Formats: sequence, structure tokens, C-alpha cells
Amino acid sequence: MPELERMMYTESIRGYPYMPKDKIAQEFSVSKSTVQARVREIEEQIKEGRYNDYAVIRDGGILLINVLVFIDYMEYRKRLKDKNARKYVPEFQPEKIVRILGWNNRIVREDIG
Repeated sequence: MPELERMMYTESIRGYPYMPKDKIAQEFSVSKSTVQARVREIEEQIKEGRYNDYAVIRDGGILLINVLVFIDYMEYRKRLKDKNARKYVPEFQPEKIVRILGWNNRIVREDIG
């Protein structure tokens, strides 16, 4: 009996990690002014070290927001704004958000023949 040949490849399921303000507003059902306010607050968190410089990208009239950062900030915003509660906020863990969103890679094996 002939041996089956196997094909293996990596399947990637990803979203786009950056969105402009209007797309974020649409995706999360909030106003553009709410997004703008959250971006200012996220930029303060960048200064405090929670997020890195790539959390928000500004280039001239272009504003791109990292979706993972936005989701994290929405989840922990109230606690981050409270000086006592912020001590108990877990570190930013984008890999956990990625798993929840279903953005991942997996190895796929198929028998050929």
C-alpha cells in the first residue's frame, strides 16, 4: 500500500492591527469624539509606560490606532484613571487579546493522494 504524502502549511487568521479614528468609532459603536478623547488618554498612558510608542501613530493628518491597545484601554480605563485601582491593573498583554479575537496561526496537515 503506497504511503500517503503529507502537505503542511501555516494558516494565519489576522485582523488589521491599526485602524483610523472613524473605523474604530464604527467598529466599537462609539462617536469619533469619544475615540479622540480615548486616544488622548492612551497617549498619556504611553507617557506613563503602559503602552509603547507604536500604540498610536500620528503622521501629519494620519492617525492610526492600535486595535489591541484600544480594546485593552476600554477594558481597564476606569481603573487606570483611579490612582489606587491602577496598581491592580494587569500589564498590557496583547497576546491574550489576540487569542480572544481569534487572530492566530495554526499548522495544518493534509494527506495528499
